This record gives sequence, structure tokens and C-alpha cells, in this order.
Amino acid sequence: MAASAAALLCACSAPQPDASREQIKLALAVDARPTVNPDEQDRAAPVLVRVYELKTEAAFSSADYFSLDQNDSTVLTQDLLARDAFVLRPGESRSIERKLNPQTTALGFLVGYRDLGKATWRTVYPLPPAPEAAWYRAVVPARKVRLQVVLDQQTITVIKPD
Repeated sequence: MAASAAALLCACSAPQPDASREQIKLALAVDARPTVNPDEQDRAAPVLVRVYELKTEAAFSSADYFSLDQNDSTVLTQDLLARDAFVLRPGESRSIERKLNPQTTALGFLVGYRDLGKATWRTVYPLPPAPEAAWYRAVVPARKVRLQVVLDQQTITVIKPD
């Protein structure tokens, strides 16, 4: 019974999409360069990557790496709308395609580089506000945001291709 109550509470507290706003499509390519995350001998190594859909970026931008790594759902509380987590090896890529929550105002990127003190391990990409929902979206495609995220030796670069 307690498990049922907990499941109900989780379902009720999950952010619900705003029906008055349109869902923007996301096409995201995350590319790890062959030289990503080098050790002392300049050998590349895999990295943990997390992509966050955020309602606001304040909590994400002010949190330290270890808080986000170990307890992101608590640290981000109401700002966290969705999360993807995966490991990329040097030279590997990952694509994510889905509809964003209409409340998403930014994407947060967190990368577990070996030398966090010298690395840019976090970046935020602000998104345009979701447009008002329209009846004609049944026949006219929704807006799409295309982004490429490049993971270099110790930096994250977000590129919006033309």
C-alpha cells in the first residue's frame, strides 16, 4: 500500500506538459572527439554525458558537479523536466530526437571529465519560448531545434547548424 501511495505521489508531482503551449521537436547530436577526456599520457577516455531539460537554469548553473552527479533530481527539484544520461567513448556519437516539454526554457549539459578543475564540465543552451498551441499543427509540422554538442578534450561546445 505504501508503494502505491509513493507511486501516486511521484506521478502527481511529475511536471505535466502545458497544453496551451506547443511541443518543439529536438534533434540533438552529441559528438565526442577522438581526443576527449585525456589522461596524463594524453590517452582519450570515455565520458559520462547528461542532457537536462530545464524549466529554469538557475539551480543547474549554481550547483557543483558532484551534487548534480550524485543527486540531480533533488538539486534541480522543480526545474528538472527530463534527463538523458549515457557514456560516450572517444570518437563516438549519440543522437536524441524527441518533443521537448513546452515548459523547457533551456537545455543543460553535464560532462564527467577526468580533470574537473581544468574542464568546462557544464554548459546551458537557452531555448526560445514554446509558441502557443495551434489547431493547424495537425497538418503543419511543429518547430524543430537542431543542435550539435561537441565534446573536446575538456570543453563542451553547442552549435546550432544553419
